[in-house]
Order: sequence, then structure tokens, then C-alpha cells
Amino acid sequence: MSLRGRQNSTNLLVETASFLIVRLGASYFALPAAGVRGVLTQEEAGHEEAVTAAETVYQQVDLAQRLSVVADLSGLEMRTVLYSIGYSQGAIRVEQVVGLTDVEQKDWFPLPPHFQCDERNWFGGMMLYQDQLVLILNSFWVLGESSGVVSVPIGQAKPLIAVTPTAVGESC
Repeated sequence: MSLRGRQNSTNLLVETASFLIVRLGASYFALPAAGVRGVLTQEEAGHEEAVTAAETVYQQVDLAQRLSVVADLSGLEMRTVLYSIGYSQGAIRVEQVVGLTDVEQKDWFPLPPHFQCDERNWFGGMMLYQDQLVLILNSFWVLGESSGVVSVPIGQAKPLIAVTPTAVGESC
């Protein structure tokens, strides 16, 4: 501040977001860090269907299967990310936790226009991290939430209309 009470600063307000960067197979993904409640080793997480930490039960989320990514979840760098948004919690197994980063809004980008189907709900955009293309995951999709739609295991789903759903990597 100057003596006359005015700001003489050239600092601009820069919007940033924090992300936890994880790897599954050869692919890198970013989870908004606000939902991360902890990162556990395989020993700490155990082999149960659910992980209990700080009196909260986190059900397993098979992100590799949801993304159709081949991942080796038996390696020494495998971690379980405890993730929570709203009333939903999940234990997400990843091959590696790469790091935590703060990214300025100008440094993440929307999906290119050729992404036109369900993947628009899966990913919130993309960015570069240490020369790797990273897809920013939609937290609600990761935990199985989307606008009041309840996820149903594939074998139990009954289609409302005759539409063939697309899978990751297929054309729309």
C-alpha cells in the first residue's frame, strides 16, 4: 500500500487447482486433490472389498476396469487413494501416485471436439505434467455419481431404450 491508501501492486489474482496425479498402465490421470482423504500402501489398505479409515468406510472403486486400462496392481508402487466427495467415498487402487501439483487455470484445457460421447462425463479436461499428457477425472463419475443416476452392475442393468452403449476407445 502507498501512503495514500492505494494498492501499488502488479500481482494478479491467479486461479489454481490442486490435483493428485496417478498412473494406471501407461496412462496418467489427475484427481482433484480436494477429495483426497489419504493414500495407503497395499499393506495398509489390505485385501478387503472396503477400507476403513478414520471411522469412514471406503468401498473399492476399480478405476482401471471403468477406464478399460490394463494395470498391474501388484507392484511395490501400487497405492490406494481414499477419495470422498459429498456423501460418496471410494478406495481407488492405482499403479503409482506420481505427485501432487497446483495448476493454473490457463494450463489445463478442455477435451478436444472429437470427444463427443460419454467420455465428456468421465473427464473434465487435460493438462501436461512433467511432459506427460494427463486426463483430469470427473470426481463424481469416478465414484459412480452423475446427476442422480445410480450406477448398476452391467449384468443387472436393464436398458430403457434400445441403444448400444460405447466403451472406452470405441467410436460413438
